[in-house]
Amino acid sequence: MQNRPASGRTGLWQRLPVIGRLLIAFWAVLLTGGAGATAFLLHQRKPLVAAKTTKPVQPSVPLHDDMRIVSTSAPKPVVPPAPTVATTPPTKPPVVTPDNGRVAVASLPPPSSSAAAPAVRAQTPLPAPEAVTQQSLPPVPTPEIPTRPETARRAPVVLPIDRTAIAIVLQGFGYSDALTYDVISRIPAPVAVGISPYIGNVSDIIARAHASHREVYVTLPMQSAHPERVDEGPHALGYGNSAADDQRELEWCLSRATGAEGLTDASENGDDQPGGGYATSADFSSIANIISSKGLLYLAGSAEDNRRTRGMTATTWIDGDTDASTLDNRLSALLPTDGKPAKILLMIGPVTPVVIDRLSSWLKSPAASNFVLVPPSAFADDGPGNQQTANIASSGSGAPL
Repeated sequence: MQNRPASGRTGLWQRLPVIGRLLIAFWAVLLTGGAGATAFLLHQRKPLVAAKTTKPVQPSVPLHDDMRIVSTSAPKPVVPPAPTVATTPPTKPPVVTPDNGRVAVASLPPPSSSAAAPAVRAQTPLPAPEAVTQQSLPPVPTPEIPTRPETARRAPVVLPIDRTAIAIVLQGFGYSDALTYDVISRIPAPVAVGISPYIGNVSDIIARAHASHREVYVTLPMQSAHPERVDEGPHALGYGNSAADDQRELEWCLSRATGAEGLTDASENGDDQPGGGYATSADFSSIANIISSKGLLYLAGSAEDNRRTRGMTATTWIDGDTDASTLDNRLSALLPTDGKPAKILLMIGPVTPVVIDRLSSWLKSPAASNFVLVPPSAFADDGPGNQQTANIASSGSGAPL
């Protein structure tokens, strides 16, 4: 008996090559995992879909005691328009009701407690930060000394009738810081100062003079009777200038005299207008009118200047560039010898240490009891027909510097 060989028929799995079996196993595992993951995701998305599709239902009728409102978070309050909320209450106000000791959550306060509160807040907004800052700032203080001390001219000075009134102007003020300090600290306030417009810090010098409560007169540079001897600088008014030139130079000088009480045709060198100076000519009339229209006083160096505008006229000059003995003699000779009261407007220049020392001593001497020291503006008049020149002291010291 022959042995039969085993059946040649094998299964499909056995007949597959090894690579085929691996591919089938790979796809089986992949499909099984994908199905499982899909089932898991579908299971997890069911609550989210339900949450998105389910809208919270708010009651349209007032709640009863047996009803309970459960809310996980309060909805955003609806702010009614400002113009209508104050007069018209909301149509469906939510009601807060207790339920077994628990308070239902409401989106808006009950209308009975404060229905107009949102309207009040809308009608009265908080002030802007700028407004708060402005209210918190202190008020700006008024400067103690104005640019032009009008109060010094508005307050009239009563001149004595039984004693001589003396006004003094120190010409050449401001060239030296040391002399400026000495004048301010040692010379009484009624004594005025004359300042050149060519000083670089003229506004500061005017401010310092005002700080010591004294009047300021700025020199108006003009061609003199002797132009070959006196240089009035590049901004001088006078012969050879056109009307436009004089107008331009006057405006420049006025800009330098901001805050001053007035202008003068005298400088620290003395009065150079008599005997043919520009201030004595008819051409100066228009300049004088402009000065008067600006409200400035005009201080003429002498009666020969033929002043035609409101201001004062100097009666006496003393040269400050001299020794102490000469200054003492000139100051002693100021008072009239006949004892009659007079008005004396004294101009001294230039300012020197000797002038400050001797003038300070004379104003404190027994001679000071015979006169009253006043500011120059106390002698101001309207110019034409004034009687000031009739009061010139007959001391023999009226010669120009």
